[in-house]
Amino acid sequence: MKKSICLLMCATVICSMFTACASDKDADTGKEDASVIEDLQITVDYHYSDMDESVIRVYNKLCQAVMNYNSEVKFNTSMTDDLNQLFFTSFPLYSLVDGLEFLDDDSGVSISYKNEQEEHLQKVEKFTNAVGTIMGECGYGSVSDNEYLLNLYTYITTNVTVDNSVTTVMDTIIDKKGVSATISGMFEYLLLQAGISVSHILNKNSDSIATMLSMAEFNGSFYYFDPTSELTQNSGEGLAYFAMDSSRALSSESDNFVFTDDTEADEITDDTYSSLISCTSYTVKDSTVTAKCKGNADFVFTLD
Repeated sequence: MKKSICLLMCATVICSMFTACASDKDADTGKEDASVIEDLQITVDYHYSDMDESVIRVYNKLCQAVMNYNSEVKFNTSMTDDLNQLFFTSFPLYSLVDGLEFLDDDSGVSISYKNEQEEHLQKVEKFTNAVGTIMGECGYGSVSDNEYLLNLYTYITTNVTVDNSVTTVMDTIIDKKGVSATISGMFEYLLLQAGISVSHILNKNSDSIATMLSMAEFNGSFYYFDPTSELTQNSGEGLAYFAMDSSRALSSESDNFVFTDDTEADEITDDTYSSLISCTSYTVKDSTVTAKCKGNADFVFTLD
């Protein structure tokens, strides 16, 4: 009898952590509502980017196998723990997998799926098209990384709604609704597809209630981003949760930021964009952002 791979156990733990561009704001991207990519890039959460290359190669093989509905992947199963972290934190299509089992000779895993092959491949195609279409609407390929990040943040905060019934990043990208974990996951995955460094962050407070945000590179430095709070607290009108340092991102002294492997997240002290905490609206023109800040002077920054 085949042994059930511990990937599934890890999936339960990791997935539980993950389930919990309009008007003047949008740059003129000139893009039509169509996909700008042919294939998905196999991406890795920036926190795990220095993982051993052999693990990254196996992760790539597993992801490709899932996208192609292959039935097994051969690899050294001693890599399983590291593979868990990559597969369940960086690859939204893991939700199409029903089970993974060690092969009898421990030479790899067999893969079972939730759907028959035709439906599975249709779902992969639908997801790929959704990713490419959103990237196109946010100017991928025609604007700088910084402008793409802001466009994507704006797209999410003005087009996505909170819905506790949607609990996977894949469905959030397709249906444009989800919870904190999947909305931040959507932000991260679409940044990674564009080659922008970003990590998934859990904010675990003293009551052990976890909320999710993202740590992404913007204008040469890393900051925290919380698109879910922006859309729920400001209806996507401001930038109060954009490019935050640690003190601005922390809602209380008891908050604790960790990566998905439960290691402590980086403390961010750069408060360049601290004025945005009172931002109520903003405009973008010629890669320059003018933020209207309640009770304060306008805050202006560039996206070059």
